[in-house]
Amino acid sequence: MPEKYDLIIRRAQLRRTPAGQWMDIAIADGVIAAIAPHVDGIAAQELDAAGGLVTESFVNTHLHLCKVYTLQMMDEEALKDYHGADMGKAMTAIELAARVKEKYDERWIIENVRRALVDAARYGNTHIRAFADVDSKARLEGVKALIRAREEFRGIVDIQVVAFAQDGMVREPGARELMHQAMELGADVAGGIPWIEYTEEDMRQHVREIFDLAVEFNKDVSMLVDDAGDPGLRSIEMMALETIRRGWQGRSLAHHARAMSMYPTPYFQKLAALLKKAGMGVVSDPHTGPLHARVRELLAEG
Repeated sequence: MPEKYDLIIRRAQLRRTPAGQWMDIAIADGVIAAIAPHVDGIAAQELDAAGGLVTESFVNTHLHLCKVYTLQMMDEEALKDYHGADMGKAMTAIELAARVKEKYDERWIIENVRRALVDAARYGNTHIRAFADVDSKARLEGVKALIRAREEFRGIVDIQVVAFAQDGMVREPGARELMHQAMELGADVAGGIPWIEYTEEDMRQHVREIFDLAVEFNKDVSMLVDDAGDPGLRSIEMMALETIRRGWQGRSLAHHARAMSMYPTPYFQKLAALLKKAGMGVVSDPHTGPLHARVRELLAEG
């Protein structure tokens, strides 16, 4: 008697099979039950992929979901500064873009977020680490909207809400208290951006305070590090060291790390060894500027 499935996708081209060697994919109870040149079974629904590519769903590890569809609210000058050839004005751009947050309100943010998540699901992006700014301007409006969306889209798009101290922990009044409240509300990840602080000691304090929150609430860490064309920025090293000190191996993720592209080779190799010891991932976002993390070299270093 043939097996019964919820869904069978016929004649699918997979990434790891030769072109033209099509496969059937059978799904039962939300799980892939069989992949074979021909699945002998019946299903409540069958789809003919007709040789089209079928892949795993996409994962977006870095999306400022509280800011989607706000381009018309942002200064053109901010965009030019952020995308400039040497990215030397990246911090200025962030400060200019902060004007949008003065209008933050959960009621309009959630509408934009829903629109973005519908598109995400439609195009196969079913896992998102979503950042929400937490500061004196954004307050907790973005976090509230993203937590609400996380519950609304549960089972469709898996959302990890990052409470993100976009304007700093040390330089931004009230940031510590707001970040703590965001974690109490139910944020999934403690998020920081240490390089935006004014001094090196403030950067270290920023890193420590984000890890304090992560440890207190038993959450993972995401930090935007060294996001400018300055080889003197080393907050990714601070983050890796703190990861090791706190025993948070495998639970911290570094984003951007653009300054890495300008590091001298001996220091880069030292950093790569440190990242490996910390079990840290690195997310490159090359679409937002000309500099990016040294992805191929990191892979070569293991």
